[in-house]
Amino acid sequence: MQFSDFDVKGIITERNAMVVDLSAISENAKNIVRTTGKKLIAVVKADAYGHGAAQVIGSLEKQVKLFAVATVAEALEVAALGKKAMLLTPPSEDEMRALEGRNVAVAVEDERGARLAAKYGVPVHIAVDTGMHRYGADWHDVGSLLRICDTPSLKTEGIFTHYCTADCEDAEFSLTQKERFERTVSVLGARRFEYVHAANSAGALRFPCCGNAVRAGLALYGINPAFCYMPLREVSRFYAKVLFTKILSDGESVGYDRAYIADGVKRIAILGAGYADGLPYALKNYGSVLINGFICPLVGKICMDCAFADITHARVNEGDYACVFGGEGETGYAAVAKKTGSIPYEIMTRISKRVPRVYI
Repeated sequence: MQFSDFDVKGIITERNAMVVDLSAISENAKNIVRTTGKKLIAVVKADAYGHGAAQVIGSLEKQVKLFAVATVAEALEVAALGKKAMLLTPPSEDEMRALEGRNVAVAVEDERGARLAAKYGVPVHIAVDTGMHRYGADWHDVGSLLRICDTPSLKTEGIFTHYCTADCEDAEFSLTQKERFERTVSVLGARRFEYVHAANSAGALRFPCCGNAVRAGLALYGINPAFCYMPLREVSRFYAKVLFTKILSDGESVGYDRAYIADGVKRIAILGAGYADGLPYALKNYGSVLINGFICPLVGKICMDCAFADITHARVNEGDYACVFGGEGETGYAAVAKKTGSIPYEIMTRISKRVPRVYI
């Protein structure tokens, strides 16, 4: 079943819901592997970009051996599902101790981190800073990198870096990072590592990958990073119910601060999603939703629990559902992000926990 095949009213009973197509995630994963020829490390941090980590991991268990996360709690969640996690952020000693005996590998960036990992028997992926300057050992400092690798009893599972311009129009610096990383791995010896990975979704889809693995996040969830055009299946849509409809006379307003005043007679839908559900406040009097095939502009200020859409020229009834995010055109994640000065990652991950996830 795909988004074009189902009746929203048949599967959603709440005031709103995020509908997730798990088969699309699996298909996108296969496509990424086919395109890159590399092993896939699935990025499932932030509850799998808001899609539900447990369900996403379950949909990928036959294709993916390693799942990347950002926090210890996320790593332990993956391990509790019987899967291998990789913690992308170097942990503190207390965090390292908490991971002892768990099915988790961690990033390390210095000799102290390597010694702690060896002490607690936690396998590592060495983080190399090739220019992003977020964390990682300086790629110039080969001596430190060699000492990390030679730490007694250390289980060295992987080595990685992260591109900072792969989704920019000018990706030249990412190619510089790629060259720096390849030099580093060459000096250290690629055969030391089960996983050698640098490319995020944009890097994986935009230029030839180095190493033997890629870390896919955004593409896995059905969205092409900027300047990438890979065929991907749509994974999710966010729907809100039309709770009520109202008629505004000329000069009447709706919502806080009278931010929208009707110019003529208008028919308004009150939608069951607001900024507490993840609908950006910045869309006030600016965004739009899709209801029964009609693009309906959002009017007035977004409330905590609801929003307003002009349905004057649309066939809309109470109980219908509006596509708030998803699909193509104005409601697509990338389009909404552009309108709000944001990025698709933020739009996805800010869909609130109180919004039910419905899986098809």
